[in-house]
Amino acid sequence: MKKCALITGATKGIGKSIACALAKEGFDILLSARTENDLLTLQSALESRYPDQRFYYQVADCKDQQQVKALALQTDAFFSHLDVLVNNVGLFVPGGFLEESPESLADHLAVNVLCTHYLAVYFGRKMCQRKSGHVFNVGSVAGKSPFVKAASYSVTKYAVHGLTAILRQELGTYGVKVTEIIPGSTYTSSWEGVDIPSEKFVAAEDIADAVVTCLKMSKGANVDEIVIRPLDLEI
Repeated sequence: MKKCALITGATKGIGKSIACALAKEGFDILLSARTENDLLTLQSALESRYPDQRFYYQVADCKDQQQVKALALQTDAFFSHLDVLVNNVGLFVPGGFLEESPESLADHLAVNVLCTHYLAVYFGRKMCQRKSGHVFNVGSVAGKSPFVKAASYSVTKYAVHGLTAILRQELGTYGVKVTEIIPGSTYTSSWEGVDIPSEKFVAAEDIADAVVTCLKMSKGANVDEIVIRPLDLEI
């Protein structure tokens, strides 16, 4: 039986690298992001490279809880089961609490925490019934050491860290693995144009390789978290 995965924030940066890595490992994948054209482009590229696998997409703005719920239902429609959930989608709007908009914290919570929580619980229950599966939550080093100039982002990544720890304890008793991937500065489109060599950053492919490595471990082994930072620590 083919293994199936759902990846949020799948069309750029870390999410796209994870999608390509899981496709290479033979997964059927549901890709989710906000922009349909980007989803179509990625779907077509994967289908061309891996014609014997299934690649679907679902447009979803994860700030909208109803769209998150629709994504979960659509995943059930495409796949009879889900082996891997990658909660990668994230919102990052820089700003300290005294300068950011009144809506900033609520927006960050919706995308970074509530979406992650809903999908992890929804599919975690199904994985527990099957006694197998792996949930990956993409956190941030800002969830361990906050960035003052990214206040709401840091608060919500701290929440992701706590959420993942609790999920790990609950789901682990049913044979379901839960891993937090914790990147430092990773070279994605958000860094394009800066006067810093790309080799100074973590590569998005490094994050994808970490996910694949976790999936290849023995049944009894769970990687609680992986922190991947630039050699120079932070940029």
